[in-house]
Amino acid sequence: MQTTVRQPVFPNDISFFFDIATLESLHPGEASSPDPMRRPHYQIVWITRGSGYCSIDLEKYRMTDNTIYTIPPGRHHQFMPGGEVTGYVLSFNADFLHLAIEGPGRPFFKQITADLKQVNMLSLQSIAPSLTLLLADITREFETHLMLRLEILSGLFKIFLIYMKRLATTVRQEEASSHRMSLFNKFYAKLDKQFKTMKQVAEYASELSVTPSYLTEVVKKVTGYSASYHIQQRMVQEAKRLAIYSDANMKMVAYSLGFDDLSHFSKYFKNAAGVNFSEFKKKTIVRHVN
Repeated sequence: MQTTVRQPVFPNDISFFFDIATLESLHPGEASSPDPMRRPHYQIVWITRGSGYCSIDLEKYRMTDNTIYTIPPGRHHQFMPGGEVTGYVLSFNADFLHLAIEGPGRPFFKQITADLKQVNMLSLQSIAPSLTLLLADITREFETHLMLRLEILSGLFKIFLIYMKRLATTVRQEEASSHRMSLFNKFYAKLDKQFKTMKQVAEYASELSVTPSYLTEVVKKVTGYSASYHIQQRMVQEAKRLAIYSDANMKMVAYSLGFDDLSHFSKYFKNAAGVNFSEFKKKTIVRHVN
């Protein structure tokens, strides 16, 4: 059994940055169990009512009323309800998180991003009216097409994160001290700082004193994606950020990311993003104007 998500569809949506959906109520036997899901964004799943289990990278977490799960990008996860399940799913990328927290150097940003990079199971003592009202406001704003929608959503999301930190108690946390998780966390920290100058798995493996094949094996076991995939996605994420938030053209973006060959960057971007840079930039401008 796996919960399904009812996702509203809107023209010119902002799902590249952020999405909010509700979990459908399911009954046992209503649907067959497919393979576990894997999403490229961060996810916060709040089970407001339900029972059963949640499997994240083959680890089982008990599912009860008012349980919150934080799921990092790329993790295999599957919900196995024992009855009706209701709740919310918030999906967002790193750019939206940066916009919400306002300043990567602030202590709260470091704390919350560290939490979101791990699987956490949190518990609320009872239904939290403040969180429920916030999610209603977020849903209402998400469904509008008024100006500054992204900015308002990020502000509401920041308040949601603060309330979640205040009201929720950590019940279970992914074991970060294991060798596998420790190596992955070190790799991701280096990637976040050095992706502009280090583009090969072998470079990161050398810095971490392991072989490239072992690093790839560990990263894939933890996230479901290879180390080279993460390197590529981090590079393209930065290219998208520059395309969205600056007036830089493709040549300027390519140069800032360490690409001397413009045609190579163009192929690199299209391979990862599914569209060429100019088309992505054009769609972004249209979305902002709308």
